[in-house]
This record gives sequence, C-alpha cells and structure tokens, in this order.
Amino acid sequence: MEPSACYTESVGLAFAWYREFAPCEALRADVYRFFSFVPGPLAPAPGRAPRREIAFPEATFCSPQLADGHVSLVFDLGRTCDTAGNWSTDATAPHGTVAGPLSAVGRTDGTNRPEMIGVYFRAGRAAPFLRAPISALTDAAVDIEGLWGTSALASELGELDEMQRIERLESVLLRRLAIGRLRDESLQVDRLAARVVRRRGRETVDGMARDAGVSRQHLARVFKERVGVGPKLYARLARFQAGLVHAGAGPGVDWAAAAVDLGYADQSHMIAEVREFSSLTPQALASRRWFHPFIERARALRT
Repeated sequence: MEPSACYTESVGLAFAWYREFAPCEALRADVYRFFSFVPGPLAPAPGRAPRREIAFPEATFCSPQLADGHVSLVFDLGRTCDTAGNWSTDATAPHGTVAGPLSAVGRTDGTNRPEMIGVYFRAGRAAPFLRAPISALTDAAVDIEGLWGTSALASELGELDEMQRIERLESVLLRRLAIGRLRDESLQVDRLAARVVRRRGRETVDGMARDAGVSRQHLARVFKERVGVGPKLYARLARFQAGLVHAGAGPGVDWAAAAVDLGYADQSHMIAEVREFSSLTPQALASRRWFHPFIERARALRT
C-alpha cells in the first residue's frame, strides 16, 4: 500500500517548521534529540540553536510512518495543519503518547498533521523515564497519562513558546531520571545499539554477545527488554534506515550496487526488507519527495 499522507498543494510562505534540538549535558546519554513541528513562518525563539531545521514552504511532501527500533515521546498540542498548509484548532484535546518500537511499518494514511513537541530516546535508555519494560511497548502507542498519571502536561506545553516547551519537557525528564536510573547496567545495551547504527546494521548477534562477554540468549533477552526489539531485528532496521539515504534521490539509483553497499544478499533481499519496513518499493522511495527524521539522519550520517 502506498502512503497517502502526502501534501500536494503549494503555499506562499513556510507553513511549518521541523526542528531538532540537542538535550542538556545531563540527558545526553539518554536523549538523542528533542523535536518540534510548529506553524511557520517564524524562526525559533532565541535560547538554543537547532541541530536540524527544515522549513516547509510548499505542501508537497509525503511522510510515512516507518518501522523503528526506538522509543519516542510525542505531545500533540491541539492544532493541526491540513493539505493546503492551513492551521486550525483540533477538536481533540492536547495529549501525550509514548510511541514504542515498531517492528514493522506503521500507519501510512492520514493527511492532517498536529503541532507537536517530543523526544527521541536513545536505544536502551528510555526505561528510567517511563518506568515500564520497553518490551511491553513494542508496536504500541500508550497514553502518557497511563504511565505518568498526569494529563495536564500537554495542555501546559501548548501554552508555551517553542523554547519554553523544550525547557519544560527537559525539566520533567531530569526529575524522572533522578529517581528512575537503571540499577544494573553491566550489559551496556545502549552502546551495542549505537555500534549497530554506526555500522549500518552490519553486526551479528553472535558477534555482539562475544564482545559483550555474555551468552547469545542473555544478550537477546536483555536487549529486547531494554530496546523493545531483539538484536537481530534491530540490526535489520539499522540497515534499512541507512538505505533511506536514497529516499527522494530520483530514478538514477543503481539498486544492485546499493544492495551490495548495504550488505544485503542481493537486490531481491533488499526489496523485500524495504517493503516490510516502509510498505514501499525502493523505486517508490526514490521517486517521490518524502520527509521523515530517519531520512534526514541517514543523509547526515552518510555525508
């Protein structure tokens, strides 16, 4: 099924901005980025320089929900943008959601997008903040009220400007981290996961277990408990996400060479995995204009 979350109408000024911000030093081991999707055409409020910033002057991009081996925290703030780039108050009250790791492609339909603020956690580092086993969140979206026992934070964030939202959310995470740190980090799953991403998925479970000094079974159990997916699937997802560098690249991609470069057995193997994790063929991925944080990250890492 082809994703239908596509904007096709042109607008005069930037109707929205996507931005990523680095966390403070105390959260850097646990949080990869704070992110924000807000109405345009305003630049961010002063106080913290964006690490990544994308303006959307035209409503001509598509945004699929791709498979992901990471946990994120998302607050929808009560306004949505339609296919013409117009913002309006949403009938749905502001709310927060924990998006667990996705082992396969997620939702691919829908056209309106909410104003939001959120957190991308590093693999294996979300549990102290959520105080729930990450394996219980796999392929699930859970209301933050059920985990944190509060429904007021999303409404509060909606009343603040972009920088104030980041600072408020950062302070909440710092408080939760202070009382929720992992007691046993003898197996540093986060470091193993980071290495898998750096090597674009070219890791084996046996190799990770050997380097960590544990059995394959112990590694698989702890990795899934803290990351939400097993180490083998995480490596497959890392390889798929590295291949997103070709998204929107046009018809000239040499897919046979790309399959070899990414470590697939052959082109058919690559096509099957791209379909599994995105619902797209590689050619469809290359031929249209897409927006997804993984696509931007893949391009930055490849550069």
